[in-house]
Amino acid sequence: MNVEYLVGSKDDFLRFLDSIGLYDKVAVLTHNDLDGVASGIFIEKILEAKGIKLDYINFLDIKIDMVKEISINLKERGITKVFFSDLNVESIDPEGYEDLRREKDVFLIDHHPIPENLKDKSNMIKTISEDCAALDVFVLGEEILDYPSWGWLVSAAIFADYSFRLEKNFNFLKSFYPEATFENLSSSVPGLNARKISSALVYYKNDVTHVYNLLKERNLEELSEIHELIEEEVYKIVDDFSIHKEYFPERDIYFYEIKSRFDVLSYVATLIAGADMEKNFLFMYRGKEMIKFSARSSKSKINMGELMKKGVEGFPGADGGGHSEAAAAKIMPENLEAFKKRVLE
Repeated sequence: MNVEYLVGSKDDFLRFLDSIGLYDKVAVLTHNDLDGVASGIFIEKILEAKGIKLDYINFLDIKIDMVKEISINLKERGITKVFFSDLNVESIDPEGYEDLRREKDVFLIDHHPIPENLKDKSNMIKTISEDCAALDVFVLGEEILDYPSWGWLVSAAIFADYSFRLEKNFNFLKSFYPEATFENLSSSVPGLNARKISSALVYYKNDVTHVYNLLKERNLEELSEIHELIEEEVYKIVDDFSIHKEYFPERDIYFYEIKSRFDVLSYVATLIAGADMEKNFLFMYRGKEMIKFSARSSKSKINMGELMKKGVEGFPGADGGGHSEAAAAKIMPENLEAFKKRVLE
């Protein structure tokens, strides 16, 4: 299996692994979604196979100053080597990222777009957006990981992150699940596993480590019980979507506000958009402090990453961006109407 390296190479990754000494303390910082959690597991398994202890792992929400905030924790723990995965830190928190690189040895693995002003690309792997982070790490550990035993998890990540839209990635998923087709993927084993994991990440939003440990142990039984609870809520939303969605023809986007006691924004976006890949969607969810958006594009007709990025420009505390097919944004409630006007009109 090959991924397309835009920056860095597998050799760079292996050299960084070899640079980890007996007295180094190693941390993995990854995204708190399925792709991030799966890539974290693969990094830990690679380290384990190389006889390297993982001293600390944390799952971050993508936001401004995320590196600056976690750096204090890393310093207190005496961490010397840091892996970033699926976080786009060099774009979202460039100052925090560069400060950390001056203090510690950092290696970044990511598939988000490369910032135009990024100068130092050492100790970094960037791939095309369609090659999700879990797939990137899985391929980096090709000669190290037990491939057959983790095919189920990388396949779930490929589904959840829309990476299956690229033919080579879909064929890779089919190497583990030959019965999967483009039409039945959502209800196939990898699609169902992805939904179970996503349900657990919603339910255990404040304890992602618990989900991480269940996946490491391949314990899907507890995930199935939680999935039934979250799935019931999700399908109520799906039914409501069919009635109350708004259509904006000038952008060819369907808009819908999710109202739920659970933050199922990304889950609902993936489920609805995955079932109708000819349309474009923008979903909204009101959190305690911020309003969150999840955008999905039909076959890249609209670059959702650019749309979200431009939509939040100039708004205090806001951030937005992502991939052409799948992106996200966060804004303060007072900027809602201005954001919608920019994006939808």
